[in-house]
Amino acid sequence: PRSGRPSMGAWVTYGLGSENDSLPGFVVMEDTPGKVVNGPRNWSAGFMPASHQGVSVYSGDEPIKNLEIPATLTARRQRSKLDLLNQFNRSFAENRSQSELDARIESMELAFRMQAEAPTAVNLADETAKTQRLYGLDDDKTATFGRNCLLARRLVERGVRFVQLYHGAGSRWDAHKGIEANHSGLCRESDKPVAGLLKDLKQ
Repeated sequence: PRSGRPSMGAWVTYGLGSENDSLPGFVVMEDTPGKVVNGPRNWSAGFMPASHQGVSVYSGDEPIKNLEIPATLTARRQRSKLDLLNQFNRSFAENRSQSELDARIESMELAFRMQAEAPTAVNLADETAKTQRLYGLDDDKTATFGRNCLLARRLVERGVRFVQLYHGAGSRWDAHKGIEANHSGLCRESDKPVAGLLKDLKQ
C-alpha cells in the first residue's frame, strides 16, 4: 500500500518467476491508459531489481505497443541489431552495478521473444462468440474492461504469473459526491466482465 515499495506483482514474480520466458511475468492493464492515480508507482519493483516491474498491456487494436516487426526488417537483421545493442550495454555496465540497466537489457531480449509469442496471446478473435458475450464484449458499456479481463485470462493461460487490472481510471471509485450515479455506472461497466472472468477461470 505504500508508494515506492515493491508492488504485489513484483513480489510474486520475484518469488515465483514466470512460466513463460517469451511473455512478461507481471502485466498491468488500465482501462484508460495513463489515467491511474500514481501510475507506474503502483506497479513498481521498488527496491527490488527493476526487471520485476509490471509491463503495461493495453485494450484495443495494439495491446502491446511496437510489437510488430517492420516489414522491411528481417528477424535475422533485428537479432543482429539487438546483439550489438546488448554488447554496448554490457560494456557500459561492466564497472557499474545498475539494476535499471540490467532490466533494460533483459526487457529488450524479452521484447524480441515476445514478437513471436505475444501476437497470438493478444488475439481475441480466437475466442468463441459465447466466450466474448460472457465477458460483455457485445455491449459498449462492458466491452473495454471485458476485453482486459479476457486478455488477462489468455495471458495467465500462457504462463504470465501476475496480471493487475485497473477499472475506473483516475479516482472514479473514490467519489465524494454523486456516489449512487457514479458507482452505479462503474458497476455496470465492471460487474459482467468480472463475473465472466471468475466463471471462465473456474471452468
